[in-house]
Amino acid sequence: MSDLVFNTAEITALIGAYLWSFARIGAMLMTAPVFSSKSVPIKVRVTLGIVCTLLIAPLLTELPAVDFLSGESFLIMINQVIIGATIGFVLQFVFGIFVLAGQIFAMQTGLGFSMMNSPQDGVQTTVVGQMYVVTTTLLFLAMHGHLFLIQMLLESFDKIPIGLNSINTEAFWVLVSWGSDFYKHALMIVMPAIAAMLMVNVSFGVMAKASPQLNPFSVGFMITIIFGFVIFYITLPSLYPYFVKLMEEGFSLIERIIQMS
Repeated sequence: MSDLVFNTAEITALIGAYLWSFARIGAMLMTAPVFSSKSVPIKVRVTLGIVCTLLIAPLLTELPAVDFLSGESFLIMINQVIIGATIGFVLQFVFGIFVLAGQIFAMQTGLGFSMMNSPQDGVQTTVVGQMYVVTTTLLFLAMHGHLFLIQMLLESFDKIPIGLNSINTEAFWVLVSWGSDFYKHALMIVMPAIAAMLMVNVSFGVMAKASPQLNPFSVGFMITIIFGFVIFYITLPSLYPYFVKLMEEGFSLIERIIQMS
């Protein structure tokens, strides 16, 4: 029986397959929603990245025979990080829309003073915005969005093989163009709340004009907060269809970016 013999190029390609795959997968886990949350320990993300790498790396073909300690290997590593980070960033954009919507809602209803530390981003955000984040996170997991995201990442290895090829400029421009609707989507989510609070404020203005001695503005702040909670409770179910719509657009954008690269 003949002994197995591996040349330098084959060994280099084998090691590179695992390192480059881990770079793309790890970059996605560090930028994608839920996975990139501050509440998810780094050890969990690294373990998940290693498991995905061990599953996908043996299936890769047409790997570049490049020394993994060379400059060309470093460029390939950077390309994999860009690809993985872009895939995760698209859905992070969707979650950011709801964070901004929560900020706008809080400012309009007098709840902007209630702040807390967001476990998703590690920054101070309004309680309403954090409630939107918790709701969308639960919807994302219930829709198996995390599984679809991992599936699209694994499919990207077929569409964008490991090498010097990366996401082109046109694909980045498509991402920027889609992100230009960031504030529009956030306003559309909270537009019912803004309209309702506008009616409340107009009512206070009419009362103050009709009967100044009542001084409705002295109690208007508390009434505005109470109406804010009521409006939040009424409009919360409407997040689901809008979230589904934005997630579909996000996944379609990821697929389009991969196809264009």
